Amino acid sequence: MSSPISPHLLPTLFASLARTPRWTLRRTLQSDNPLDLHGDLHGEASFRPLPATAGTTAASTTRTTTTETTTTITTTTQTLYTESGTLPATLGANLRWTKSYIWRLSPEGRISVWFVKVTKDADVNPEADYLFHEVEFEVDGVGGGTASDPVAEGDHGTNDQTYVTPPVPPEAPQSLSPSEAATVVLTARGNHLCIKDMYRTAYAFRVRAETGEVVSWASRHVVKGPKKDQDIVNLYSVG
Repeated sequence: MSSPISPHLLPTLFASLARTPRWTLRRTLQSDNPLDLHGDLHGEASFRPLPATAGTTAASTTRTTTTETTTTITTTTQTLYTESGTLPATLGANLRWTKSYIWRLSPEGRISVWFVKVTKDADVNPEADYLFHEVEFEVDGVGGGTASDPVAEGDHGTNDQTYVTPPVPPEAPQSLSPSEAATVVLTARGNHLCIKDMYRTAYAFRVRAETGEVVSWASRHVVKGPKKDQDIVNLYSVG
């Protein structure tokens, strides 16, 4: 069962993903295309903090005869998500996969995921290219569907507002104390249209109830298009 998140816990959730040095990743792939990769993959994932990006916001205040404009410098927190693992031996010996995204936390407390710009020094100085999706949480006091809502369960609709059901994240590690093991699951979602292919993503974060610290998490990507019909589930546990 999912719970809404208090807005002040989102920065903690975001930062705690990087405080875990390594996440163990188990990926399950399903596809209607027999040429696509199927089955389970095993790998690892990590988050590496990046320099924050600076921006400005302007606010105008109108008085009786004058208008004053105040400019405020804002910063967006960034972290580089990288996953890697070994491909099945049937595809060749010692073949590996790797993929990276940049996760951002805006000054307003919104999380988003971005593609990494292809540059010569992307491994050393990664830059955000274009938006993959906003990570839309159900927030206390703010409307929005959860995984139990009818719209969230529609995996096969064609409407862009259809969302997929999030997977269940792994249980909390047994090494945690009883107070630390008291967790809730927070769900989020985001869609991305790539030409004719729709990528519908759902997230589920198992967090400590009092602090918002992530102890495990999961994601699911359902891809529908003229030549694509994939369902990819990722389970992340502490490595």
